Amino acid sequence: MAVPLHPLAARYWRMLGVRWQGQPFDSGAHLTGGRWNPPGMAALYLSADYNTAIREMHQDLVRPGTLVAYDLVATAIADLRDADPAILDCQWRRIFKLDGGIPPSWTLAQTLRDAGAEGALVPSVQHRGGTNLVLWRWHDARIAGEGAALTLLDPEAVLTGR
Repeated sequence: MAVPLHPLAARYWRMLGVRWQGQPFDSGAHLTGGRWNPPGMAALYLSADYNTAIREMHQDLVRPGTLVAYDLVATAIADLRDADPAILDCQWRRIFKLDGGIPPSWTLAQTLRDAGAEGALVPSVQHRGGTNLVLWRWHDARIAGEGAALTLLDPEAVLTGR
């Protein structure tokens, strides 16, 4: 499945759990895995609007958190919003944790990452009509690095202390 990669520059949103408020460029997704990353593979999940970001964090359990915004500049983003529903809607937790298999979303994510993708636009499972952006390569725009450049909108340095 060849997916073209495109540049993207836009504002994205994320709910930071209390545990991650001091680390706004880390998500912990590499610890447990997610729909678009197996355990051990770094991923940062963002949303195109704040309503989707809130629903993504809360899912089945309302938790405290802080809503933050990032300005993104990326050069290689895949658009999976119209991809195969069998991949987009796969029951990744069941496939991995109960069946001991590898979810098709992980296979596609690894293929895209290996092809140079910094991330992918994907439909939100938690908020119908919402769009998420999962990044596999990113860095704080204030520091040189590889992947998509993220500028955290934190004018009073509440989260970063800088």
